[in-house]
Amino acid sequence: MNPFSVEADVTGGPLAPARARGLIRSELAGRVPRALLRDVVLLVTELVANGVRHGGAGPGQALHLRLEGRPPRLWVEVVDPGVDGNGAVAPRRADYAGGGGLGLQIVDRVASRWGVGNGPGTSVWFEVDVPPEEHL
Repeated sequence: MNPFSVEADVTGGPLAPARARGLIRSELAGRVPRALLRDVVLLVTELVANGVRHGGAGPGQALHLRLEGRPPRLWVEVVDPGVDGNGAVAPRRADYAGGGGLGLQIVDRVASRWGVGNGPGTSVWFEVDVPPEEHL
């Protein structure tokens, strides 16, 4: 993987996860192995869905995505319009009856590293380790 950086805004609302998936697929196809691309698409879907559900990224709002290829890893950040970092972003117990609670558990298990950023809005980032290019 060669170093790269991509930033884009994704319109919020119920279609935001699908829009983000399309962006991720178009930007990362050929840059990372297909299996890793599937993992990144899943993780971004979870973070964008959280931004819509909990972070105020409804229609008329936007989420900001940043992708940085820093060999040997890929760093991804999703920023929603929520309040400044208040420490509220953390995995919670899954609610199988009412729904929810799985997104950050998935991020925690699939990503190599993840965390909550500082700055305006709610920022959640993750890194995944990228295998050598011969596995594309």
